[in-house]
Amino acid sequence: MNVDDRWLTRQEGAQRARVSEATIGREVRAGRLRAARVGGRRALRLKPEWIDIWLESTAAPIEVRR
Repeated sequence: MNVDDRWLTRQEGAQRARVSEATIGREVRAGRLRAARVGGRRALRLKPEWIDIWLESTAAPIEVRR
């Protein structure tokens, strides 16, 4: 199985994006990050490509000062 074919937990998603688990939860609740809920209310599963899409959508050009 390709690593990018598997479902990630909230913790693994946070590690991939290098953000906190709270940020992942907040972005999912706000509808900015796609996720699937499994089991209980708090159990999330994310596809790696969903995290990548979210990161790309929040990227802004960086102004370089000289």
